[in-house]
Amino acid sequence: MRLALALLALHGAALAAEPGFEALFDGSTLSGWTVLPREEPTGGWRVENNVLLAEGRPGNLATSDQFANFDLRLEWKLAKLGNSGVFYRFAGTGNPIATAIEYQLADNARPASQQHANRRAGSAYALYAPQRDWSRPPGEWNALRVVARGNRVEHWLNGQKVVEFDLGSPDFAARAQAAGKDGAFAGAETGRIVLQDHASRVWFRNIRIRRLE
Repeated sequence: MRLALALLALHGAALAAEPGFEALFDGSTLSGWTVLPREEPTGGWRVENNVLLAEGRPGNLATSDQFANFDLRLEWKLAKLGNSGVFYRFAGTGNPIATAIEYQLADNARPASQQHANRRAGSAYALYAPQRDWSRPPGEWNALRVVARGNRVEHWLNGQKVVEFDLGSPDFAARAQAAGKDGAFAGAETGRIVLQDHASRVWFRNIRIRRLE
């Protein structure tokens, strides 16, 4: 018990050391989050040792709050050949894949990531590929960072900026069209952060955000 309390104190101190950040995950409950509806859900989201874990397909997990301009940070890991994602500025209630950008979480050894560079860890899924592979092997923790300010978006992986793009650019519009997205895709100026369930086992921890002007 004393060790658990000490670890919680260290966790809180680490977050407090980052000025302006607020914790989105308290390390022990799903407070501040809601499961988005899914037909015939399986498995569930649970908390274990300050870690948020998805098993099966219980439904995507979305923040209660919405965020416009932000610096989002969290740590994630996957099982071997795993696949998941983190969406941002999601303004709907169903599946975010059609309307919001996904930061891809993946074991780059899986076939889909080998065949498509824009489905590798750190990519803007189906849109922009990471400049190189900075991911760590399955079972090891990776650090995600997304900085969104207006139309300008950056994806960081393990301390390296791997993707950057402008939502208002012709290049983005062309890539979205090629990926089969309609004109409303990524059009929301504010929305929720969403953690994806994708049948793969995925773990999250140290989820925090700083709101930007």
